[in-house]
Amino acid sequence: MPCNHKFSNDLLIDYVDWEVHTLFIGTFNPCWQSCNNNASWFYGRTSRNEFWCILPKIHENISLINGNRTIWLEFCRRNSLAITDILASLNDADEDDIEHKKSICNFKDDELNQFENTITDIPRILETHLTIKQVCITRQGLPIFWHECFEDTLNWIQNNPARNISIRFLRSPSRGARRGVVGNFCDFIANRWMEQGYQID
Repeated sequence: MPCNHKFSNDLLIDYVDWEVHTLFIGTFNPCWQSCNNNASWFYGRTSRNEFWCILPKIHENISLINGNRTIWLEFCRRNSLAITDILASLNDADEDDIEHKKSICNFKDDELNQFENTITDIPRILETHLTIKQVCITRQGLPIFWHECFEDTLNWIQNNPARNISIRFLRSPSRGARRGVVGNFCDFIANRWMEQGYQID
């Protein structure tokens, strides 16, 4: 059976009941129980990822690393943010295939290109939420596979210049991306995001 996104019901940001100014787009969060995925929401594997320290540090000078879906949603509401992921499903993944499970459950993006996938309809989000002015992708670069995944989004933004949407490619909040980090990881990446043009309303 395919490996669907763990939070598939939230991918089109139907949870939003506020005006969104900034949309964060991550990659994928597997639903397979065999992956032992303890995330309670996007970027929720906080033992490996400091997103919920970095972004609250920028906006409110706090850390929500020990939060949960409810706390993180409230933070997003207060700061006009929304979060989704670009991959909705790995359609030909097989949980009984040891190699497939290894590639997906290591939570590393670089092995997901072997699967046929379903892409989240980001243009639909942008068409529905007319107040979005900043799209943040938590990857600094887009190798061929990831560029293909984001192609519809990038083209939509380019073809709708009147919306004046800024695209930010931000350094990964994953602790696996520690190379070059000096001092506290959360502080370092928060400062780096600001240097990379992240805008606070």
